[in-house]
Amino acid sequence: MFRTELATKDELKNWNQVIARCTYSEALHTIEWRNALMTNFRQMKPIYFVTKNDEDIVGVLPCFIFQPIPLSKAILSMPWTLPGGVLILANTDIKAISDSVCQKLDEIAHKRHISETIFTLLDNHESNFIDSLKQKDYKQKDRYFTHILSIDDGFDAVWERYNKRVRGAVRKAEKNGVIVRETSDEADMIKFYRTYLSMMKNFGSTPKPYSLLRYLQTSSIAKLVIAELDGNFIAGLLFLYFNSHVRLWCETSDPNFLSYRPNNAVINYIIKWSCENKYNIVDFGASPFDNEGLASFKEEWGAKKAWLSTFIKVHSTWRKRLWTVSEPSIRRIYAAIQHFKLQ
Repeated sequence: MFRTELATKDELKNWNQVIARCTYSEALHTIEWRNALMTNFRQMKPIYFVTKNDEDIVGVLPCFIFQPIPLSKAILSMPWTLPGGVLILANTDIKAISDSVCQKLDEIAHKRHISETIFTLLDNHESNFIDSLKQKDYKQKDRYFTHILSIDDGFDAVWERYNKRVRGAVRKAEKNGVIVRETSDEADMIKFYRTYLSMMKNFGSTPKPYSLLRYLQTSSIAKLVIAELDGNFIAGLLFLYFNSHVRLWCETSDPNFLSYRPNNAVINYIIKWSCENKYNIVDFGASPFDNEGLASFKEEWGAKKAWLSTFIKVHSTWRKRLWTVSEPSIRRIYAAIQHFKLQ
């Protein structure tokens, strides 16, 4: 008999050891990621579930209740269209686990007046879980793609699979005197974040808050790698790591120094670090559909396209409509606040 329930305090203490049993778990599923979002977003409340067969934990599901405005709440498998979903920990009845999870989510949605539940899943996620979502009236909506680089055969082999333009750019950065290093110093994060804010403003995108990036920089699931020229910051990338998975998550660069190829130097550094520390996968992150240049850039590293979909179940049409109408204004205000905070 499978049952899904909220994780206890003791189970949360051992959360990382539990999810490490799942081969596709990553930093997004860890207790550190939960704590980072809970600490830095008052509107984001974690609800972490365990599914048990008798007293054995056979599956887990990290989720968040997102309440950006009063009267509008959504359950997210993971914010920012990052991949989430159930983690299967045992060779057992996956469909029964999936059905148990979906039933529990419906109960939570009813009790807490949730407007909608949203899952973002890789196409190769557990097919039984996707089938359960569809049977429970989840509708498949938006499609996205990421790029995933397999590195389990070591850095030398990965280097040889780079496009020659990538290898040339890495060599050019080194020849031009670009220095790449890891850093946990806040002064470096401030330089990184100022450049990041400028980039996000130019893109018309909503930036992540400084407090979140700084929190992650000093955590055990993330590292900040920066590129410098003559001691000046010119590029950087905050990446996440856990189990066998590395995720290139938040990056920026000074457009005045792109000819020095600092981004290539930083990414190559992270890939080499990942190989040396026995990780198997580097996820380059999602790309906008209309940015063919970015997708081609990732593929030049040998990364392969992997598709994701969102699955949405609407519980309250009027609550969902309230957020849909309010979201553009809320995002503009939020972005302005992030710029103001760093003044």
